[in-house]
Amino acid sequence: MADTPQTSPSWSTWARQHTVRPTGVLAPRSVPELQRQIQDAAAAGTRVKVVGRGRSASAIGQPVGTMLTLEHLTGLVRVDPDNLTATFLAGTTVREANRLLGHYNLAFTNLGRLDEQTLAGAISTGFHGTGLSYGIFAAQVAELKLVDAAGALLTCSPQQNPEIFSAALCGLGALGIIVELTFNVVPQFRLHAAERGHTYQSIVHSFEDRARGADHYEFSWFPGSGEVRTRRLTRLALLTDGYMPASAALSQARRYGGDHLLNNGVFSALSYAGAKMPAAQPALNRVANWAKGNRRYADYSARVFTIHRTVRQNNMEYAFDMSQFAEVMRDMRAHLASYRSQMAYPLVVRTAAADDIWLSQAYGRETFYVSARAYWRQPHAELFGALEGVFKEHGGRPHWGQYHTQDADALARLYPHFNDFVELREELDPSGLFLNPYLDWVLMR
Repeated sequence: MADTPQTSPSWSTWARQHTVRPTGVLAPRSVPELQRQIQDAAAAGTRVKVVGRGRSASAIGQPVGTMLTLEHLTGLVRVDPDNLTATFLAGTTVREANRLLGHYNLAFTNLGRLDEQTLAGAISTGFHGTGLSYGIFAAQVAELKLVDAAGALLTCSPQQNPEIFSAALCGLGALGIIVELTFNVVPQFRLHAAERGHTYQSIVHSFEDRARGADHYEFSWFPGSGEVRTRRLTRLALLTDGYMPASAALSQARRYGGDHLLNNGVFSALSYAGAKMPAAQPALNRVANWAKGNRRYADYSARVFTIHRTVRQNNMEYAFDMSQFAEVMRDMRAHLASYRSQMAYPLVVRTAAADDIWLSQAYGRETFYVSARAYWRQPHAELFGALEGVFKEHGGRPHWGQYHTQDADALARLYPHFNDFVELREELDPSGLFLNPYLDWVLMR
């Protein structure tokens, strides 16, 4: 008997950029049940869109027709301590996966700053941290299982269905529904964080050397300011002395004070004030830089990599070849001097190793990313448009889950395997069961 989708409330992204009311909701409690639901939807000609936690700022996860949630397909399936792999159901959040790995003294080798998205959503949009020796989050995946538009369960790895594997590791939710993910993991480790201010010129002229000399390195900068803030993370097995132990009360207090009180409490108030008084935004940004101060602390890796963020934001990020760093920063600085009153958050620059994931921003090249954020109550179209103009001039690749205006024709010029991805999608889902307007726009030429 076919499952009848439940009547649904409205769905929206976290920062409320997109809101819709799906025609119904499916919430399978097992993979076989999900397969049956997909077969029923295909027979009825109803589009199905999997939604995660709504953390993407773009409309990539916006459901059209029936919304399918993986909220019941969560948890750790198995751990192989000898081969250092861990298998999760795909609806598990990054935060919960970190907690579960900790029970086995294991960890992901690299993470981005957010941890509330699902594992499937994180890899499908190119979630990443920073570090030229480390790939994006999806590069840690050893195997995945995916339900295609016919309801078939496909196992994909470098050895089995390798083309689907390379595509699905940043698959945009367009190839099928990822239901299980096996990750390569590492023994649990600690990170030492050193955060401090530098002059803009000193960092711009030495960024690549600093990034190559650190395990994980990033910096943030308010355009128009002569100061940047750097964040250098060192894996403690490589650190000989001079760090504050993770167990130290002062270390924990500093991390809590900076990551929670400042990033959510103080910065929320400053952002709100800037939205009400745009002319005061540059002065408020100086307060934000001052409040951060210089700090050093250590803790388990997942606690240092990630941050619990409660302030709603609009986001845009583009990625570039590492060799373009100086020219991109030069042009960006020249174009953005007049937008200081619109920037409640600094630009953030991070890096990643090259990979072979077809639609990864880091495909085929060592990469640096420039990320822009805007307080959700502030207008952002003009600022993001100015930034994107610079980014397009340099052939930047946009983040799939964030604001951008690139269509399929433009994106095809940026990704060598773009046409291969489109052909594979048509093979796996010829009727467009998993498409939505965003995917139509970025994939259909």
